[in-house]
Amino acid sequence: MEPSIENYIKNLVRDAILNLQFQNDRQTYVIANWKMNKTIAEASEFFQNLNGRQDVNIVVCPPAPLLYPIQLIIEQFKKPIGLGGQNVHWEEKGAYTGEISTEMLKDVGCEYAIIGHSERRQYFLEDDAAINGKVKKALKAGLIPILCVGETLEEKNLLQTEQVLSRQLFGALKDIETSQLIIAYEPVWAIGSGQSATADLAEQTHAYIRSVLERVLGKRAESISILYGGSVNGENAADYSRMPNIDGVLVGGASLNAASFDEIIDVFAKGEPNK
Repeated sequence: MEPSIENYIKNLVRDAILNLQFQNDRQTYVIANWKMNKTIAEASEFFQNLNGRQDVNIVVCPPAPLLYPIQLIIEQFKKPIGLGGQNVHWEEKGAYTGEISTEMLKDVGCEYAIIGHSERRQYFLEDDAAINGKVKKALKAGLIPILCVGETLEEKNLLQTEQVLSRQLFGALKDIETSQLIIAYEPVWAIGSGQSATADLAEQTHAYIRSVLERVLGKRAESISILYGGSVNGENAADYSRMPNIDGVLVGGASLNAASFDEIIDVFAKGEPNK
């Protein structure tokens, strides 16, 4: 065999092994975004009724006033659940009424922070530069960013999905070199609409997102978990779980009910469902 051909084949095999290794190392997540819902009493009832699992990463992101009470509830009921904020600011402290800092999130037990959710982009006019600042601040503080990206219905109809995702990812990850983050693909047209991207469409989009991440972070991109979010429920979760580039889900409305959230968790877990 010619040396050049032999080296080419060896490189292909090496890359395939590396890609498989990174894929096997990727963590599976089922993350709840409660948005502006629940009281302390309702949250307590939720966790009493939630089975939870040890074989999948479960994260709950409640409204800010519930963060510390829920941390105490999680400890009380000994649930294997991580805690995350729904937002974070890029400054440590200061005159930013209504905002929350990384130090505050860490102080109440948070390990994660949702950044760049479409509702924040739309209603609070967060741009890519602001989101980039938040990602950097979260990483510096030791929080794992859950970076949300996704296109609107108009952008989808104009066939601009890839263009939008590229802009959002390059903007949010500017001057960032670590892979210690989670990406959540949330097509804006699917959030809260009852419409969801098909598993095949989501897989295709996730593969594109990973290709963009490779341009930004190189091989480290293979270790980043990419989640799907957008009207996820117990009926469609299994379809997403079968896709190689879908590493879990970010769940909105279906995460407000313990039984429906448990159903989704069981789909993405590795073992038999809890009884």
